[in-house]
Amino acid sequence: MDKKHFSQFLDFLKESLILKNILYAAAIVVVLLLFVLFMLQFYTHHGESETVPNLCGLQIGDAQKMLDSRGMQYQVIDSVYKPDKAPGMVMEQSPAAGSKIKSYRSVYITINATMPPGIALPDVRDLSLRHAQSLLESMGIKVIGIEYVPSEFSDLVRDIKFNGQTLAPGQKIPAGSGIVLVVGRTSTDEDGSQLMPDVQSLTLDQATRLINSHMLTIGATNFDVEPASEQEKANYVVYKQIPAANDSVPAGKAITLWLTKDKSKVVANDEVSTPASTKSAPAVAPKKEEKKKKKEDIEKFF
Repeated sequence: MDKKHFSQFLDFLKESLILKNILYAAAIVVVLLLFVLFMLQFYTHHGESETVPNLCGLQIGDAQKMLDSRGMQYQVIDSVYKPDKAPGMVMEQSPAAGSKIKSYRSVYITINATMPPGIALPDVRDLSLRHAQSLLESMGIKVIGIEYVPSEFSDLVRDIKFNGQTLAPGQKIPAGSGIVLVVGRTSTDEDGSQLMPDVQSLTLDQATRLINSHMLTIGATNFDVEPASEQEKANYVVYKQIPAANDSVPAGKAITLWLTKDKSKVVANDEVSTPASTKSAPAVAPKKEEKKKKKEDIEKFF
């Protein structure tokens, strides 16, 4: 190509609008690529990294301080329960200790839970006592007591109690907790009857245990003034009962109780229940002896 033709070619390039636009676009693309590469290095902290410390065995607060000193973060992603380890202790971490990570990345940790996980109670009602105990203990639930109640069948589980409350199947309690099994027991009397104990002046809890020990059950409980809370029920005492004391009743009979915080009602009801003919002088001594014997029986039972 001679100088004349080369000069004509240069003039063509200078005058071509399409070619100019192509060159401009290429220059813009190159600039954008260089900008993106620079920003990626800035955003990802290229060449910068931190060594992950060993957090296992530390309390969560101490682990946080250690990570903060390195400009690192953490996230709790799970918890386990080990009774021989302190609550809040770091049990596992990811990435592992000694790994290199960017300072902005998080370390994922698993801690030891404060409370054991909940276990849903199985339905052990109508199972034999031995079968229910085996099932519960295989699930990590301890049977710490057995409460017998009157029943048509012996050694069949009726209910489960936890902290004094009757629980329904499916309710959750902490693993390793102790429960009480309520088990049925038939009467050993030939005619199947029991003598109704005198529970007047006893608290509801005391009356319940005494009645259950006689193979009877608690039916309706009537409070003259409704207690404000469960705790307040402990201040109430029985002032009336049906059937009456010393009546012959069948095993499993439900006993109705009336309760009050007014101790004078107990005395008044005791006087009303005693016929006038028995209040003569000769009957005073037997009455005192009967009350004394009742007190001794109650003290012996509790």
